[in-house]
Amino acid sequence: MNTLLDLQKRIADEREKRGFVTDPVKLAVLLTEEIGEIASELKRHWSKNYEGIRTDRLEEEIADAFVILAALANQFDIDIEEAVEKKFFDKDGRREWKSA
Repeated sequence: MNTLLDLQKRIADEREKRGFVTDPVKLAVLLTEEIGEIASELKRHWSKNYEGIRTDRLEEEIADAFVILAALANQFDIDIEEAVEKKFFDKDGRREWKSA
């Protein structure tokens, strides 16, 4: 069974093979760019000035953002699945939320 950590490793291997950047600052800039592309696609969902949203393009932009996020996590040996479990489910799960 493939895990998220397996996917992170596959991403790292493929990015290395392709010669992509690994500098954390450059990865942060690339992640910001990809998040902007997600926002641009989502704007099509509500703005009457654009054709409707295309989920195939949104899917690609989300994938691009995830790959860059995984690359950034890999630079610091962060297991994303473990980090989400610890932060979102454990730490935030004990927090009292006034609204959701």
